[in-house]
Amino acid sequence: MSHAIHRDRLSLAPHVRACDCESGVVLLDLKHGRYLGVSNAVSTSLFGHIEGWPAPSEPAEAAAAQDTQRAALQSLVAQGLLTEAQVAPMSTNALEMAGASIHEGPPAASGFPSMRRSLQFASSVALAGWCLRFCSLQTIARSITAHRERLCTPGSESLEAMRPALLAYETLRPFVFTAREKCLLDSLALVMFLAKDGLLPRWVIGVRTGPFGAHSWVQCGTTVLNDQHEYVRQFRPILVV
Repeated sequence: MSHAIHRDRLSLAPHVRACDCESGVVLLDLKHGRYLGVSNAVSTSLFGHIEGWPAPSEPAEAAAAQDTQRAALQSLVAQGLLTEAQVAPMSTNALEMAGASIHEGPPAASGFPSMRRSLQFASSVALAGWCLRFCSLQTIARSITAHRERLCTPGSESLEAMRPALLAYETLRPFVFTAREKCLLDSLALVMFLAKDGLLPRWVIGVRTGPFGAHSWVQCGTTVLNDQHEYVRQFRPILVV
């Protein structure tokens, strides 16, 4: 099947997020849960032709030739990653998060959480696991976004208000899994755990290149809630919900 290319009318598809990394642009396809890398030369040549395409942080030594650029556009359209220009997809504010100074979260708790907290933790982990098994990242992101829009209040994003629940979560988590091995499950479970108290942190997915890697964490303002900032700072946010 052929795909007509109208260069001045293309944009990232609503289910695609992009960020500029050291080796080029990384695309995250939320609908299919996959990543795609575009080299510096090609990504530089595409900038200005695709609405929402990240500006290169550093000029490439040479932009791709016109035929290479056209082939890249055709491939991205064929994969459903580009579409005709339209209203921008749901905001993730990834660039703002990428430029922020990241700080440590609260220390671990002393004492064991109450039965209510334990049940709250168990149900949050179970729900997060179910969502990751049966729902796309796009569906999960939309659900979290809708939840934030319904419940967001000035106090719902307060780090101080989150502290008691965070301490309970950090105490219970080692009995089930480690944050580093199950970063996506951990992050979604924490978001759902805090949401039960009307608290709304940000769910983040970050990427790096050379070698490629992806990681997920939870953040409140500039404070990472479930990981070490030395590790998180290796990744550039591609999705912030």
